Amino acid sequence: MPFDFKKEYKEMYQPKITPSIIDIPQMTFIAVDGKGDPNTTEEYAKAIELLYGLSYAIRTAACLFLIKANFCGQ
Repeated sequence: MPFDFKKEYKEMYQPKITPSIIDIPQMTFIAVDGKGDPNTTEEYAKAIELLYGLSYAIRTAACLFLIKANFCGQ
């Protein structure tokens, strides 16, 4: 079963009525930096392709690792 961030970290994704300070755990992200209009710049499309390719490769590698380690029911 996939990890559900919204269920595990409710305090980050479901705000309370009154403002409060919460602790955010350290997380790792992939990102690209740029500027300009995303509707007209070719760099934006290339950046999205790059992010999609990287995230898909990371997800696939993680899934294969979990299957080999017998953590996945597949």
